[in-house]
Amino acid sequence: MTPRWRRLFWKVVDFSCEIPAGSPQWPSNMYEPLWLGIVLPFTHHMPGNSNEPHSFWDWKGKCAKCSGPVEAMEEGIFCANFGHSILGFPKCNRVWHAKCYECLGKKTGIDFPIKEMEDEQGNPWYKQAEREKRINYGIAGAHVVMPFQCECCWMQVLEGRAPKVGDELLVACIMRVNLDAMTGQSKDTIKQHVNRMRRVLNFNKRYGKTLSFAPRGPLPAEDMVGMGTAVDMIIYSLEAVGRNDPYVQFSTLRQVRSSATKKNYDSSPQGVMEGTCFSRGTSKVRISECPTQSEFFGVFLNGLEYRMGVTSKANLPVSIRVIVELLKRVKSDAASMEDEAEADQLHKFGAFVAVCTAGSLRGGEGFLTDLSGLISNINRGRNGVIPTRLKDDFDEDVAERLPHVVITLLGRVKSETNEDTHQLAVASTTRSGIEVRWWIEKLVQICRSEGRRSGPAFATPGGKLASSSEFNAMLHKYLEEIQAQTTLIEDKIVVRESFGISRSFRKTAEAKVQDKMNRWRSIENADGKKPRFVMRDLYAGVLAQMPITWRYSYAL
Repeated sequence: MTPRWRRLFWKVVDFSCEIPAGSPQWPSNMYEPLWLGIVLPFTHHMPGNSNEPHSFWDWKGKCAKCSGPVEAMEEGIFCANFGHSILGFPKCNRVWHAKCYECLGKKTGIDFPIKEMEDEQGNPWYKQAEREKRINYGIAGAHVVMPFQCECCWMQVLEGRAPKVGDELLVACIMRVNLDAMTGQSKDTIKQHVNRMRRVLNFNKRYGKTLSFAPRGPLPAEDMVGMGTAVDMIIYSLEAVGRNDPYVQFSTLRQVRSSATKKNYDSSPQGVMEGTCFSRGTSKVRISECPTQSEFFGVFLNGLEYRMGVTSKANLPVSIRVIVELLKRVKSDAASMEDEAEADQLHKFGAFVAVCTAGSLRGGEGFLTDLSGLISNINRGRNGVIPTRLKDDFDEDVAERLPHVVITLLGRVKSETNEDTHQLAVASTTRSGIEVRWWIEKLVQICRSEGRRSGPAFATPGGKLASSSEFNAMLHKYLEEIQAQTTLIEDKIVVRESFGISRSFRKTAEAKVQDKMNRWRSIENADGKKPRFVMRDLYAGVLAQMPITWRYSYAL
């Protein structure tokens, strides 16, 4: 029986049962079980339900785990469908004490990822046990502030059947979603809401007022809060392997939601009908029935992030003293090499380090350096002189007379949508001794000797873009040498894990000049346009930005 047929069957009948083959009423030679459905066409309500209002504040039941009594909403967690039947199944009477609603990970052999907090020396955080208790146990009264449904009801909604043997893992994942949604809200906040509602109930009874609280259930017999996608995210976290940890990061799991929302729902017939926005500009606002945009899904994400934490092993900044020492060693090694091609490769690497550091560029942006632009602007600022007194906000005339070199990028930098030319003027030599002009002129000289006048500046003699992995390996080699032979890099730092061309040079500039150097990316244009710094053949624009680019590159 297909899930679709089974759901239709349960919608039509009022009672149903399954008689397995081999029963006295259904012999084994029939092989398949018998599904028996009974329809009561003259009843006014579904069996197990009544037309009387269900006062959730008066619900009482027995705990599904310990069978102990749960006498009030403050004592336990009730399924929203408590006392109701959905899709023709028997009515739900599932309720738990908060301490009994426990994650099924250990019982089912599932190791749900939990971030283990540690101090700098690797010792467990003294509140780690308390943190795990919050993550793995329910919160009394949570059903009052969130659309909580038990695992059985969710199985009926998602799969069209009650849980059976073999569904233990799926049931555990559904429970994990419910627990994450509870974790996404403060326990004290939930307690305060429940207590406040109880006081309101008592006051209303004293004054004889009809209670205004909406009933808890039954909830619609469909997934309107994104439980299906939430379970997909939980399963993804169990199956996928991360880079920094045995499990993937929360940021990776969020992409599952993005795919379900942006690529699947928004392109569906329902999503297309909801495509009209109230406003346009820097933000868009629209009404959507997408399940993954629900409040429940939002608090689930909060709880998921709290449980899994964030493990980031981003590139560390390379100190300016290390950069100076590295470039010194590169220049010395290149001068002592007999093979001219190997020396040229070292010079290219040195120029790459100087350009990315002075320009505060990511590694990928450094490879956008345009050879034609470097050649066209190579003589600008060559004979500049730094005045004795230089104002913070100097004009273009002063900027043009400063010793500087123009770095030209051709392509698309991060946060932009189109490819374009970007130019920034940096100090010819920084205060710490980074000879940016010397390295760029050496790079131009090598490219000319290779017969190249255009294309990427960091390229092979044949014009093919240089290998980032090769530059990364060279960076690690020199940093490991510096670590072994000097005290500039701490011994506890693992060079190959902590540094890389992708971000280390950018972070070096950020650490040194407090991110002001990166303002060249976000010059605000008029009329609310997206900030851009586009200067195609516009040297005057380069000069206008030199109070930022020159001063803060010189400060390196």
